Amino acid sequence: MLRKYPTLLRASWSLMLEFRGEILLWMMSSAISLVMLVVWLSVAEDNNNSVNGFNGNDFVTYFLSSWAIRNLTAVWASWEMDSNVREGKLSPMLLRPMNPVHWDISQNLAEKALRAAIVLPVVILVMLFGPGLNIDWSLANVLAFLVSIVGAWLILFWADYLMGLSAFWTSQANAVITTWYGIRLILSGMVAPLVMFPASLQTALLWLPFRYTNSFTVEIITGRMNGNDLWFGFALQAFWALFFFCIAQITWKIALRNYSAVGA
Repeated sequence: MLRKYPTLLRASWSLMLEFRGEILLWMMSSAISLVMLVVWLSVAEDNNNSVNGFNGNDFVTYFLSSWAIRNLTAVWASWEMDSNVREGKLSPMLLRPMNPVHWDISQNLAEKALRAAIVLPVVILVMLFGPGLNIDWSLANVLAFLVSIVGAWLILFWADYLMGLSAFWTSQANAVITTWYGIRLILSGMVAPLVMFPASLQTALLWLPFRYTNSFTVEIITGRMNGNDLWFGFALQAFWALFFFCIAQITWKIALRNYSAVGA
């Protein structure tokens, strides 16, 4: 299967170039990080530039990092699955000599390359003309950051794919997908650093998957995560990625036994 990926990626890259304008619009939907930055800067200003250990520069660093991570890990496999099941487009895909998920993976990876080409220049410009960013650029920390990006994407992809599989049982899978996204938006730290949450909720989020799709990676690049906490975070990322992968595989096999759609 790995030998097929270069071909899949080339085809996916060509497809993504056709939709580059649409991808730019999708990226604008992640502007919530910038909106929340303005909100928290206002809160900091009203509290002598300090909120739970965060000052103005900390908030700028946090939400800029969150915006970049959101774009480098965004997935949409659930929406594709919902459309393919409802419209019967999945039927011919099942006749191909590979699982349709490989097409979703290759498209997502190709799209990430296009997003990175937009995100990285923005981040570099802010770093050059926005001094005061609190980022740890040590080699070990950057490598940990990159590993955590991969871990976050794996969790998000398989969790999102699992949500999309609900389309086999309901015509309103978009409600499931949207609900999952809304919960993740709040609990992953995209609207507020997790230290702003009540202590009891912070303890729960330490074990739940949401933190490891955004906040954990932000904490690494800002130098707030190291030592045993770092390895614990990687272990939780691996666990949740494997968990969603296994549940998605089991659900896929069950779903195919009940699949009935146009052309099925």
